[in-house]
Amino acid sequence: MEVPLTSREIEYVLRWKEKIFWPDEDRIVRKLRTALEVQQGLNLSFIQIQIIHGWAEERVGGHFGSKVVNSEENSIMRKLEDVLEANAG
Repeated sequence: MEVPLTSREIEYVLRWKEKIFWPDEDRIVRKLRTALEVQQGLNLSFIQIQIIHGWAEERVGGHFGSKVVNSEENSIMRKLEDVLEANAG
């Protein structure tokens, strides 16, 4: 599935994952880096998009369950949610 993230947003997502624990995370990070290097669209599976969405939720989670979101994070989350909703079910 095509994920319409800008280069800046991809760079932002890459900063969320300093330590990679799982092979799936490694594959996602490699896809993100490749998309930046070749300057073409980002294609991810439904599960990979869900994983990145999970990273976003971890990133914006604030104290007492409130979200702390800047404009880049908000844009990324909206785009991920839109793709997930369009391809659910």
